Amino acid sequence: MNTTPKAKTQRLEIRVTPENKKKIEKYASKCGLSTSEYITKKALGFTPRTVLPDAFFNLYGKLCEICNKDMTPETEARLLNLIDEIHNEILSPKKEVNDLLLPPDSGP
Repeated sequence: MNTTPKAKTQRLEIRVTPENKKKIEKYASKCGLSTSEYITKKALGFTPRTVLPDAFFNLYGKLCEICNKDMTPETEARLLNLIDEIHNEILSPKKEVNDLLLPPDSGP
């Protein structure tokens, strides 16, 4: 997504209840995003992730350090798989399919 101000020339306005506005702002804040960025990502099918605590990154870094030490090829392969699983599950952005936003199917 291009975040340069000049690329963003269009504006959308939506109306929400005060309660929903607070919820959206809270979710955006937990993800470290502005409200506009959060809503844009959700509307385009992405699931923004909450910002993880430093303790997670410390653990993740230690796992990577362990992988650089001498170990059997089997243990190294298992550790690398674990690191990849953690990265894919927790750090990689996910795109969700939201059938509510898709146009109706006009064919048989």
